[in-house]
Amino acid sequence: MYVQGKCYKCGGILAVDNAEDASVCPFCNKPFIVEKAISCFNETVSQETSVKQTSYNYDSDFIVERSVLVRYNGFTKKDVRIPEGITVIGETAFQGMNNIESVYIPEGVEIISEGAFSGCKNLKTVHIPDGVETIDRDSFNGCICLSSLTIPDSVRNIEAGSFTGCTSLESINIPSEIEMLPWRIFEGCTSLKYIAIPKKVKTIEDYAFAECSSLEDVSFENVHTAEDKSLGIFRIGMNAFRNCSALMNINLPETVKYIGNQAFRGCSRLKKLVIPKSVKAVYPLAFADCTGLEQVTFAGDTELYRGSNPYKYEKNSATFYNCPKLLSVSYSKQLKNYWAFPAYIRSQEQFYIESGRCRHCGGEFKGIIERVCSNCKAHKDY
Repeated sequence: MYVQGKCYKCGGILAVDNAEDASVCPFCNKPFIVEKAISCFNETVSQETSVKQTSYNYDSDFIVERSVLVRYNGFTKKDVRIPEGITVIGETAFQGMNNIESVYIPEGVEIISEGAFSGCKNLKTVHIPDGVETIDRDSFNGCICLSSLTIPDSVRNIEAGSFTGCTSLESINIPSEIEMLPWRIFEGCTSLKYIAIPKKVKTIEDYAFAECSSLEDVSFENVHTAEDKSLGIFRIGMNAFRNCSALMNINLPETVKYIGNQAFRGCSRLKKLVIPKSVKAVYPLAFADCTGLEQVTFAGDTELYRGSNPYKYEKNSATFYNCPKLLSVSYSKQLKNYWAFPAYIRSQEQFYIESGRCRHCGGEFKGIIERVCSNCKAHKDY
């Protein structure tokens, strides 16, 4: 049976089959949950019966369809105040408008769509009101003059690449209800100095903070308790903090289970590192090129993985590849994973030789005529 519904992504009014679980909006071509669309329409009707519908007169610079701001054409104005009555800022609505320096978004807006303000090179300030729920992918990509932004806690979804390349961005908050920091969300934000990760964030996706060369401090709201084990960060993705060269220390919470390929590669000011016992796996080159790293402590029996693909992981996939100062390692599986700590193993070579052990890994030799290391299988060569 068909009933009226409202697309909660673009605001379009449409007919939906209440026997279906999901469908695709004919206006924005995005999938939606039927039950939620019906509920959204009913709420709109309820509001319209209790409050007289306001009639909005839009400036000719604003192209509006069904409360969706499709495009802004004010090519000479620096300060933009989006009119009331808008619920969705449409895809690429302000894209490439280099004349704009400030934008005021009114209450009632729920969605900032894909690429809405991307490439606005002179945009410095944006007011985002409480009530906005979604900041779609690439929304502020390339806004190189945007220096700070306050995002309300009503925002539950921030999509991939939303703030990529915002090179002047020094401070930004992550709303408390966010559960994932998506791919490339802050990649290349070279002025970002501090970030706080809320307790509900479970995953930091690939390249999320890559090339944030001024990032000095990352704090995690660690609330992984016996009462609620669903809270806290579980996975740090591939290249997540790559080349964050100002990062001096990272206190990984006791909730992290996986650290991805090259996750902290090039964090050259990192000096000490503790891998919590909660970490099950660290993947190839996770801390490669951390040239200032001096000490690593593993609190548990974490597995270290080495890559088998030389094109993907280069010739050497050591976890701590090119960490020349790493001469202090505390790890229960150190012998088995000798390849992961090349600088440390080299520093122990003379001691191993004097002890009659394998100079390559510290393992014991077996055999009477031909001595072979029981760990790395190398022949005795001294």
